[in-house]
Order: sequence, then C-alpha cells, then structure tokens
Amino acid sequence: MRRLLRAALAAALCGAIAATALSAAADERGPASPAAVLPAADAGGPGHQTTAGQRTTDLGGTWRFTTDPAADPADWDAMPVPGNWDQHDAYAEHQGDAWYRRTFDTPRLGSGEVARLRFEAVNYTATVTLNGRELGTHVGGYTPFEYEVGDLLKRDGTPNTLTVRANNDYAVGATWPWGGISRPVTLTVDPAVRIERQHVVAEPDLDAGTAAVTTEVTVSNAGGTERTVRVDGALTDTRGRPLPAGVLRGRDVTVPAGGTRTVELAARLPRGSYGLWSTDDPRLYRATVALSRQGRAGYAVSDRFGFRRIDIVPDGLLLNGERVRTAGFNRVPGDRVHGATEPMSVVRAEIDRMKEAGATMTRIHHVPQSPELLDYLDEVGMLNIGEISVWGKYASLDPARWRPELREMVRRDANHASIVAWSVANEIAGNTETGRQFVKSMIDYTRAELDDSRPLTYVSNTFSGIEGPEDEALQYADFLSVNMYGGFTDRVRELRAHFPDKPVFVSEFSADGYTFTPDRESVEFASKSDAAIPAQLSALPWVIGVSRWTFDDYRSRYSGTSPNQLRGWGVQTDWGGLKRNYDQMRAAYAPVAGLDVAAADGGSEITVTPRAAGELPSHILRGYRLRWKALAADGSTVAQRSIPLPRVSPGDEALIRPVVWDGGAAGAVTEHVGLLDPQGYEVAVADRDLAAPAAPEVTQTVAAAGAVRAVFTHVAGADSYRVEAQAAAGGAVRTAVVHKDDHGDVTGLADGAPHRVRVVAVSGAGETASAWTEVTPRAGAGALPPDAQSLEPVAGGAVFQWRGVAADEAYELEVTDAAGEPVRSWTTRLRGFSRIEELPAGTDIRVRVRSVRGDGTSAWSEWTEVSTG
Repeated sequence: MRRLLRAALAAALCGAIAATALSAAADERGPASPAAVLPAADAGGPGHQTTAGQRTTDLGGTWRFTTDPAADPADWDAMPVPGNWDQHDAYAEHQGDAWYRRTFDTPRLGSGEVARLRFEAVNYTATVTLNGRELGTHVGGYTPFEYEVGDLLKRDGTPNTLTVRANNDYAVGATWPWGGISRPVTLTVDPAVRIERQHVVAEPDLDAGTAAVTTEVTVSNAGGTERTVRVDGALTDTRGRPLPAGVLRGRDVTVPAGGTRTVELAARLPRGSYGLWSTDDPRLYRATVALSRQGRAGYAVSDRFGFRRIDIVPDGLLLNGERVRTAGFNRVPGDRVHGATEPMSVVRAEIDRMKEAGATMTRIHHVPQSPELLDYLDEVGMLNIGEISVWGKYASLDPARWRPELREMVRRDANHASIVAWSVANEIAGNTETGRQFVKSMIDYTRAELDDSRPLTYVSNTFSGIEGPEDEALQYADFLSVNMYGGFTDRVRELRAHFPDKPVFVSEFSADGYTFTPDRESVEFASKSDAAIPAQLSALPWVIGVSRWTFDDYRSRYSGTSPNQLRGWGVQTDWGGLKRNYDQMRAAYAPVAGLDVAAADGGSEITVTPRAAGELPSHILRGYRLRWKALAADGSTVAQRSIPLPRVSPGDEALIRPVVWDGGAAGAVTEHVGLLDPQGYEVAVADRDLAAPAAPEVTQTVAAAGAVRAVFTHVAGADSYRVEAQAAAGGAVRTAVVHKDDHGDVTGLADGAPHRVRVVAVSGAGETASAWTEVTPRAGAGALPPDAQSLEPVAGGAVFQWRGVAADEAYELEVTDAAGEPVRSWTTRLRGFSRIEELPAGTDIRVRVRSVRGDGTSAWSEWTEVSTG
C-alpha cells in the first residue's frame, strides 16, 4: 500500500500541470527544477507527520521520581511518563517541585546529524539537565520545546542521564494543576538541514469554485556551512491520492549556517477538485513537502488541512458563505484516573458526546490543547478558538512572558482546520491600561509574525459598566468573546451599544451559580435555567454562538469547590456519567426546533420542525436522515427504518414522514427516533412509550441507620425509577425517585425492623416492579455510605472513585478477590479517589468504601467489581 501511495504522489509531482502556480519567498526566486518523489504520509496517522529523514527514540516509560532531590537515588519512586504525579495517592496533593530521572543510550549519529531532546509538554515549568549540564528552563505547561544535545551525549558506551525538574505551582483558573511530564518525550536525530514546519493556508473561491493553496515552509540549517536545497510539495487527499493541479512546484533555497529560511510554495486548484470543510462534512487534505538534493528526497513533513472560509461580519459569522449560529461546550482536560495525560479513547468519547449534543463551536479551554484532540476536532467538524494559558485579573501582563507560548501554540497548531481564531488571553484586567496594551501587543504580534489568516480575539469578563469602547481591550479584537454567568441579554445589548460593528461569541455561560455541593456532581443533577439561555440570546442576531462552561466536572482546590475537590459545572460527571442537564442542553442545542413521533394509521408519524430563520443555534442541514427503531423490553431492536431528508434550512416548513410497521414491530415497548447528521451523530431524539418496561433487578442492598440503599439494573423504555421501602409488618411506603443513577437511597426508616425493598421502572405506558428484597436498617450501622462511582482498571491495578459529603474526614477501603478473600485494606484522607497498585494484570477484585467521621464510620458501600489492567 505504501508503495502505491508513493507512486501516486510521484505521478502528481512529475505530471505536467500547467495551471500550477509558482511562488517563493522574495529572496529565493529562481527557476524551478524537476520535482523529487515525496514520501507518503501514513493515512491513519496524526495530522502532522515527519514522513522521512528523522529517526526517533521514544523516551517514555518508567522514570525515577522524587519530590526530595536530597533523597538517596535508590529511594526514588517509579513514575510513568507521560503521566502526572497527582494521579497517585502518595503525591495526589503535591504542588511545587518534583524531579524525574532516566538513562538512555546514545544513538548512532552520522556525519552532520543533529540530536535533539523534545518534550511535547511538561506542566508547568521544566528545567532540563543532561549529563550534569543544564539545558534550559521552559515555562508553559501545554506547548512543546526541544534542545540540541549532540555535543553532550556520551560516546564511551555508558548511558546518558536525563533529569527534569517540573513545577506545577501555576494553576490556570480554578482547574487542577496536574503536575509532571504530561506528554511524550523523544530523542530525535535529523540531518543538519531539516524542515521545521509548514504553514498551509487554503483559500476557497466560493463563487468560482477554485481554491488557492500556499504553504510557507521553514527550513533550518544546524550545520557550520550554508546549504542549498530544493523544496518540493504536493497536495493529496488523506489517502494519498493526488489532487488535480495539486503540485506545489519546487524551489531552491539557500539556508545560512545556524539559520533559517522560508520558501513559499503554491497551487491553484480548479473547480470541482476539492470539497469544503464544514461542521457536518469535515473534508480534509494533505500538504506534503520535502527537501531534496540531486533529485533525492531527504527530509519530508506532511500536514492535514481543510478548505473553509470564515467571515466575521458585524451581525454574524459566515462559514463557507453561509450564516451559522453555533453552540458548544468548554472542556477541562484531566481526571483522577488519567490526570491530564488522557488516552484518545477518553478524548474522542467526550467530543462525540459533545457532537451528539449539537456542539458546533467552542473555545474548548483556555490553554493550548493536545494535537491529538485538535486532530479529532478536525475530523468531526467542530469550530474552535485556540487560546494560551494567561488567565485572571492578577496575571502577569508582560508580553515577553507570554509571546513564547503563543508562538509555540500557533507554530504547532496553525494547520488545523478546526481552529478558526486565536485568543490571546482569558479574563484578564481588560478594562485597565495595562490590560488594553497587553491585548493590543499580543494581537499585533500574532498578526504580524505568526498568522494573519485567522480572526483574533481575547475573552473578557470586564466589559460590563464601561463608558465607551476605548475602555475595554475588546476594541482590538476582530470579534467579541465574553464570559457570562448572569444578566445575559441585558449585558450583551450594553456591549453591542459600544461595539456595533463586532459580533459576540459567548465563550462561557452558566446560570447554575458558584455553590458547589456534592449534589451537582450527581447524574441526577438538572440545571434550573441553562437550557433556556440559547433561546434568550436568539433575539440578538449579532450573537454568533454560545459555549457552556463546562462539559465536564473537574478537580480543583479553588475557593468554593465542593468537599470532593470538584466543581460541578459539567453536564458530565468527573466519572463519565451523563447528567440530566446533558439531556437539557442536548435539546437546547439540537439543530432542529422539534422532533416528535406519534401514532398513525399503519404505524407512526415523525415530525421534524426546523429552527426558525436566524435562531440560535441554526445552520442549513444537508445529508441528514431519520433513524426509527422499535425496541423490545430487553433493549434489542425488533424493527428499524432509515429515512433520508432533503436539505433543511432555518425557517422551512415542518417535515412529516410516515413509518409503516408492517407487523414487524411486535413486542416493542418503545419506539425511538433519532435525527442523524451526515457523520452518523444522533443530534436529536424522540421516544414514544408503547408498553410498560421490563422489570428491573435489585442487585445489592446496603443497610444504614434509618435508611437503605438499593442498587439495581436499568431497563429499556424506563423514564425513571421509584425505589420503595416498606416495613415487612406493613405500613407506609417510603420512596426515592431516580432518573439516571443506578441506585436509590430511602431514608426515614425504623431501625431494627425488617423492611421490604423493591424498584419500580416507570414510563408513560405503565410501571413494572422488581421482586421484593428484605433488608434491616440498624442504628449501629452508621450513616449512608459514600456513593461508589467507578472502578477503572489501570496498568497494575485500578482506580476506585466515590462521591462523599462535607462531614467525611477520611475513608476506609477494602479490596477482596472475586471469591471474597481479603486482598488489602487501608484508610485515606484523599477526597474521592484512591489508586490500587501493584496487582497482577487480569486480577478480579471487588472494592467498597465507608467514610470516617467524628461520630464514627458510615455503613459500607455496595461492592464494585473489575479486572485489573
């Protein structure tokens, strides 16, 4: 396959395509020479790839670690890299300096080759030492840095010693400062002359259907003499197939010793040769460029990009010439299983959930994001504003402090189609002279030296109460990004009066308040008013979009945080459960105003009600379809239909589509309709109950003082569950109603008396109850236990997580094997999680927890089971 891709690229480069444009840097103009064959990118690989000329050694794995540099080296702990130390119980609360150390062998170095140590991210400050020589200190926890190390590598056969001092004292806002080497570390070997990066700008002509593509290629020379090399390039689809007229005709470039040069390659694509990148149809392509001498390619890089046009106009946002009003979520990376070193399975699952909740645009977080996350935003079609980590009214506003991080972010991320704007700060003192000058300086710097192809902004929370536009740093932004937690329409109207020529993006919003109780961390939590805010802002046509703070709950030690060290802003719990307010926001963000299913002759009738013209959110729907299912009591599908829809524009009349059953849905208890976008995301749903759901099953019970907990299975078709408890001798039935949780707690029971407990599944078509289970509340059993939330397998163990309350002072944990034999037990003061380590992979374990309080211990929680990683 790789040979076929290379052959295709060779054909693209060597074919005679007269329409290809020629361009080069002003000081590098000269005659073009025959193109070299470019090595093909990996079709399944990341967006940015070095496809030839570089040898890479992964330095990840187990490093030695300590928070005490005076400790005997033999006493240093083991710590995974990439990873974060605060994932582990012993260092879960550590903030400050910590040291990492490992050894590695010197690679083979040919004549003129250059070795570099590269760090993708260390949070937040990193001082790197190799073989006793300090290489430097990097500030900024989210962007890459590297050092040339060839002269320091040992040549006597003994290993090299690499030490990193990391410091996580800097916390970005209320988020947790996950400490350590959070992204990969590599040792690279390159020729003296290499391509450092390319910056691709693809400009579609929407009227003519053509497109102009330019890539500015930066070539560096680490050698002692100047070198002349040729730069060639080609445009392909992501599978390596050449685009018509996609040759980036080569140029010669002379690079001085120890210096860099840029050369610009260009092509003009004819009508019909490419597709546009959009939120529903995110088409991607590749620009591959290579250095060559005497016709032989020696170094090559390849980057994905998309053809899309963003226009900021006074009253809106145009994507590819069409007005869109967007919605989205912010997302705080990191959890107590993975820290900030998130596996892509977690990232993709959360982005997928955002897409299914109608997300089209976000300022996803006020730090530079991982390239892998941005790759996925490119692939699924989500507009994003890239932002550096300067935050807060007390932040340093010295531009020299922040330009390096801004430069590192833009240089790394500029080719992502999903990034439609850059932001230079979040919630700084933008209504002061210092704040205004900082924003102006950073925007000017970005436009002049980094990227002039995107709009620029900064995120303000100091815009209220200004007397005029000259009082706020937003005057320098191309559009207004604002964070709002109340007074939404009135404050946006006041802002518009000061800036009538600039649209507004509400980069953060929520009205749920700053009181973070454990109840907000439950899947049962529903917002009082957040789902109504997009509709409120619909009347203000210059509001181009909203992004809710946040998608996920996140760990924090910031003032006002819950006793579980969590801020419950999210629609998803810290443990991955979707709250009731996820469903609320999904309905508010859906691309249609309504989706309904009702009974009709011969089957059902589905009604799709489009958004009103100009409603928030809204955009033209192309390639959407309906998926109808009839579900049996066990959740299986007994009948299914797929119904294509025509193009649907905001303001169109409602669409009605019949579904004929033909007797094929016998035994169904629910019919479910989903609106699917072209990528298959179910972005709106409707259900109709046909029969009572199946009976749930009570799997465990917990007896506490005056209370019981019933753990049960969910069943298809149930809208809610009612947990009932009644004294065995008879009397009143006490209840608890549950919608999403897997257990319910019933309180107010008499101690010492046997009680019957059952769970009733409820839907619009009826109720079905489980069998009764007997349990006896006991005065000496203690209060209800913490809520066990998850038991996640990790390498050599598992992470157990629970939800506690303010009265908890510590927690006792107990682990057994599958047969109930004790494995270990311990007490911890950590809030909400503990890591079970040093167990063989594949060990089946059970874990439970109880809280320790001033008046004793709670009851034990239910058991949670898993096989270790």
